[in-house]
Amino acid sequence: MVKEADELIADELVEMNRHAKFCYTTTEIAKRYGMKGNDLLSFLRDRKVVMKHSGDYCVTSRYQNMDLISYRYSIRYSQQGKRLLKRSMVWTEKGREFINELLYN
Repeated sequence: MVKEADELIADELVEMNRHAKFCYTTTEIAKRYGMKGNDLLSFLRDRKVVMKHSGDYCVTSRYQNMDLISYRYSIRYSQQGKRLLKRSMVWTEKGREFINELLYN
């Protein structure tokens, strides 16, 4: 029964992450510029591109409708065994190009 549940969860995650398949994490982008992910996030926060909201990063309202980001989902379990859905911001190709322009302009 647990195996069946795990398979259903895995299928659900594949579907939820379908749109984020070709996206980049902040760390992946930062490495291209010899930076750490946290340094790039600081740079983007200083320029009011991203902000932290409820413990997660998101783009500010000015950039929300520009298709710069998507979200990737994963499952975690608490110490009590409760299943938790974790959402992580990832950058689209358009977002990666946007960051490149910010860094070099």
